[in-house]
Amino acid sequence: MLKSVKASWLVFILLGGGMYMLRYHDVLPPNTLRMLIRYGPYALLVLHVTLVLMAFQDAMFQGILCLLVPLYSFYWLFMVTDLFMMRAVTAGILVGVGMDSVAFYQDLLNDTYRVVSKWIRSGGGDVW
Repeated sequence: MLKSVKASWLVFILLGGGMYMLRYHDVLPPNTLRMLIRYGPYALLVLHVTLVLMAFQDAMFQGILCLLVPLYSFYWLFMVTDLFMMRAVTAGILVGVGMDSVAFYQDLLNDTYRVVSKWIRSGGGDVW
């Protein structure tokens, strides 16, 4: 177990450091950086689906919680399970695309809220 913990720390340091350098220092060309910012939230969505499937394999109730409760999959990964390598990969990817993903999903939810509120105010009529 100690060996896997050390290996996961090494993976986190290498992946997190690399993602940090790519995202926050002028290493990438501007077009590639925009692509990282644009597709990072989708990479996190794939990672979330993977975590949900792993939680379902662990226990059905944990999988249901990961599916229904926002951010519970991260709680499950870092507090409940002992998948050290998955923790390292997830944390390393979050270093590079976490803030952009939060902004992306926040904008998406705000737009959804505005559309639903407008639909409710119109009495269920056509909003678009």
